[in-house]
Amino acid sequence: LMELWSLMHFLMPGVFASNADFKQWFSDPITSKLADGGDIQRGLVRRLHSVLRPFFLRRLKRDVEKQMPKKFEHVLPIRLSKRQRCLYDEFMDLRDTRHALASGGYHG
Repeated sequence: LMELWSLMHFLMPGVFASNADFKQWFSDPITSKLADGGDIQRGLVRRLHSVLRPFFLRRLKRDVEKQMPKKFEHVLPIRLSKRQRCLYDEFMDLRDTRHALASGGYHG
């Protein structure tokens, strides 16, 4: 949980200023419950979710897709440099590469 605080503090130092407060509110109760072998209280998890929820943007692709402009692709063929061609040929000569291409196990 303290890693979570660190990330949130990095993003919004004004909101998540105090490491000690965050630890007291969330980390200490959770750690003590886990040490006692007890279940973490739902209220504590709910409180953590309520604090974090405003910072997460969750949207579905079907909702965003309508709002996005059409995608434009510009394909520009460019020759490889001598070094790039050498590396490419070397890579293509590898048995693993040939096997992946032959089996269709690539994303191309």
